Amino acid sequence: MKPTKLLAVLLLTTTLASCDFAPALHMPSFGKQDAFKEASNEPALSPEEAGSWKVGQPSAAQPRGEWWHVFSDPKLDALEDEALKNNQNLAAMVARVTQARAIARVAESALLPQIDNTTSATRQKLNPVAFGAAPGTKFPAQTLIGTSFGLDYEIDLFGGLRNERKAAVKDAQAAAERLESTRLALQADVADMYFSIEALDREINILERGVTVRTDNLDILRKRVDAGTITELDLSTSVVDLETTRSQLQGAQQNRAVMEHALAVLLGKTPAEFNFDKSPLAAQIPVIPAGLPSALLERRPDISAAQHELAAANARIGVAKAAFFPRLALTASGGLEADTLSNALQWSSRSWAIGPTLSLPIFTGGRNTANLKRSKAVYEEQVAVYREQVLEAFRDVEDSLVTLKTLGLQSQSQITAADAAKQAEKIANLRYDSGDLGYLETISARRDALETERSGVLIQQARLSATIKLIRALGGGWDAPFVPLPAEVTAPSTASPISAAPVTVPNESVPPGMMLDDKK
Repeated sequence: MKPTKLLAVLLLTTTLASCDFAPALHMPSFGKQDAFKEASNEPALSPEEAGSWKVGQPSAAQPRGEWWHVFSDPKLDALEDEALKNNQNLAAMVARVTQARAIARVAESALLPQIDNTTSATRQKLNPVAFGAAPGTKFPAQTLIGTSFGLDYEIDLFGGLRNERKAAVKDAQAAAERLESTRLALQADVADMYFSIEALDREINILERGVTVRTDNLDILRKRVDAGTITELDLSTSVVDLETTRSQLQGAQQNRAVMEHALAVLLGKTPAEFNFDKSPLAAQIPVIPAGLPSALLERRPDISAAQHELAAANARIGVAKAAFFPRLALTASGGLEADTLSNALQWSSRSWAIGPTLSLPIFTGGRNTANLKRSKAVYEEQVAVYREQVLEAFRDVEDSLVTLKTLGLQSQSQITAADAAKQAEKIANLRYDSGDLGYLETISARRDALETERSGVLIQQARLSATIKLIRALGGGWDAPFVPLPAEVTAPSTASPISAAPVTVPNESVPPGMMLDDKK
């Protein structure tokens, strides 16, 4: 072939190899939103902290942070560390990431030449009839020794292999994002269960005190009945009050046991292996600024995962389109073959072959058209999934913000109600002892005092739970600032800002330079 013709062929091949039939990827847009609807009372952020509106980009590689340190609770810190090491759902997700990365490596290998070797040694006796000889003709047995190397390299003319690799890489990145989503959910569940158990311990303590007081009071009432100073009605009412409180205590104890069992499983233990000691419920509830809505598109790992899955579906459209066009492969083989080992090692025993192979789909029964239609439908599905994921994320944040706002108001009302209930109980007891008030009114005052005290514990636990849900809805820590509520700070705060911690994901199966870019 003349040099000019060879150059023309090379230029044509290079030009075709740069073709890419995947559509340009455009992330679905959302209306500009400068602030969350329910964030009117959250602390003001500096311009550097607030940032500005921009198109969200997947940022799962950025450390999420050990956000639970905002509660300044060493016991919670230890439980979080244990859960991250031993939780089985998390271990399963790590394995899925490893699988996805291995699949991406397989897809990348298709872009490289495939070289193999075959070595054989055979002894055979041929059938004379098969070679046109008369039956009974004796053919001597033959020995054949050979070794050969083969090369097979597909030139990616229309981007099918490159898009297949890109899709596999995006799937692997999405798996890594799902891992982070699982990790964040685990951290939030551990913290939520931890504070729920602490709240149940306080509730149990309140109910135990109530049972003790009512039991002692019942003994006094029995003596008064025997003395004839009160009626059986007061005694029966006291029994009902005591048994109602005792039933509430038993229910709280059951809930506490069930919650402890669930926490044990999160830590990778059987319930028999885990005992949760009593500890005081956190008095400080941090305020977590929600920041800008646009930042949510980067912070949430599930949104980042949806973005990568959308990009993978877009790349697979390019794969489906490339199937309509010819495939060009370069094949070559060479080796040695002879009847003895010594002859096989002679240069004269060599053989070789080289040449291109071009395949063109002519009739596929509509398979390629159907695959393209399916790929486009998958892409449209992922667009809808991504949009829904973003809408759900916005709703999660708004729900958490309005819940925290409402619980803050309820907490203030509850404190006032608790003080009033304690005073009413004190007055009712004095008036009952002096004979100015019936026992039913006294019991009612005691019940109100007990319920308001329990309500205070439940509201505090609900605020802690809502704070955890807001952090989860925002995608984790990411060094976000927080401000403790002034009314609840009883000592100088030692809580650290939400700090960064590295994400651990097995990386052994990742080809160098492959995982977090798709520039190839």
